[in-house]
Amino acid sequence: MSEVNYLEIIDHHPWVVKERQDCILSPDSDGFLCGLLFAHFLNWKVVGYYDGKIMVLKEGLKAGECVFLDMDVYRRNIKSVGQHMVLYNKRNIPLNWKNFSNCVQLNNLRNFDAKQDFQRKYPFATVHFLLGLLHAKGIIATLSELAIWPLLFTDGVCNNLFGYPENCLDWLTYLGMSEPTNILYPVFYGHHNMTSIMQGISDFFSIRDRYNAQGQFINGSYVPRGYKRSGHELRISNTRGEPINLVSHGSVFHIHETEKVRVEGFIKELGKYAGWAYKQEDWPWVDLKLCRFSKRSLERLNTATYNELLRKRVPLSFVIRSGAICEFTLEEPDTIT
Repeated sequence: MSEVNYLEIIDHHPWVVKERQDCILSPDSDGFLCGLLFAHFLNWKVVGYYDGKIMVLKEGLKAGECVFLDMDVYRRNIKSVGQHMVLYNKRNIPLNWKNFSNCVQLNNLRNFDAKQDFQRKYPFATVHFLLGLLHAKGIIATLSELAIWPLLFTDGVCNNLFGYPENCLDWLTYLGMSEPTNILYPVFYGHHNMTSIMQGISDFFSIRDRYNAQGQFINGSYVPRGYKRSGHELRISNTRGEPINLVSHGSVFHIHETEKVRVEGFIKELGKYAGWAYKQEDWPWVDLKLCRFSKRSLERLNTATYNELLRKRVPLSFVIRSGAICEFTLEEPDTIT
């Protein structure tokens, strides 16, 4: 098995290491870590969030001119970096598959699909790959010793390590992380014992839980209610796809102050652990325009239904959650441009 060629990826997608760009994040710990990383080392600015149902973006900016981090955008004109399973059958590629030509997509790099390779899909977070990329380019040299805890926490990496060890070991080798010179070698091949890992993760869970949501703002009212294990995510929509925690100010929206303070607190904790400073001016909390999309599921997934979905409906983004379900987002009622 050959290793990933980070420099070749950069040659094909030079924008991924270009300084002073605007980015849109997935609103969770992985997205936040990506934002902190690029803001700290490449002077990027976070200008919006997208959760598959709702997107909020700084007023006056165009999403098509931003880089989407921790999401796979199915548009040739939009730059993105993602790591979800998106291909169903590599033996029958959709005709418009070049829509991903401007997306650095981890599973696509290895030609993995849901039909044959679902158990081999990428098991880490987007930030792990981006760290390897920036390290190969000489942009970042080392990690804080405390960075291990958010890096094992985000996207359930600590669960995957022991739930799917053979797949994780395979990807560690492919990503070059088994090499002592790799920036993530101390995280995955360091001298921590089982007890110290459990204790470190437990302590980080406790920090996350300090920021669990205690309510939500919807339809003009703040409704108190506790939400367990929610401290690592910004909540901008509910399960029905309705906007929440967004306060209207004329034609724009602000993140509700209670939600802002809560999420900002967790991002600051991530910054302390990783050693990547949080700067409020680099993150969007006010003067946001709102885009509403439709998130749906294709449950009778096979080669024909999958290819028809991508050909006829051309979703903005999608992910195959299992061999039988594809969740996808359509640009309706709003469009991304």
